[in-house]
Amino acid sequence: MRYAKRLLTAAALVGLVSVMSLSLYAQSEGLRVTIPFAFQAGEKALPAGNYIVQKQGDAIWLSDGKGNIAAVLSNPVPNKAFGLDNLIVFHRYGDQNFLSEVRWIESPTARGVLESKAEHRMASATSPESVKLAANSR
Repeated sequence: MRYAKRLLTAAALVGLVSVMSLSLYAQSEGLRVTIPFAFQAGEKALPAGNYIVQKQGDAIWLSDGKGNIAAVLSNPVPNKAFGLDNLIVFHRYGDQNFLSEVRWIESPTARGVLESKAEHRMASATSPESVKLAANSR
């Protein structure tokens, strides 16, 4: 009887670890996007280029593979592109661009990037233009 309980407990733990691993993989699955302009992600300025965008928990990570990396906090927001397309959304004020939102095609929830101090100053003076870039699954 003890052996059966131990075996059942071990099987349950293996199942739990497998489910957690799949969940972490799904959260960190990245998007590839070409961003043709310099932009800010949170407080970090990044150059134009090809980026991998990943979500991990409440954070959005961006990397161009050349040493330009940023992590920004985000909140769940309704995904207006659910079932349609992967999109990276920016707010543009004149010639300044700020990462605003990341939308995954398969998720009903997108991630809205928290407004930086610089964007807050810009937003108090003028309304942004929305710039949407299509992204590919990695």
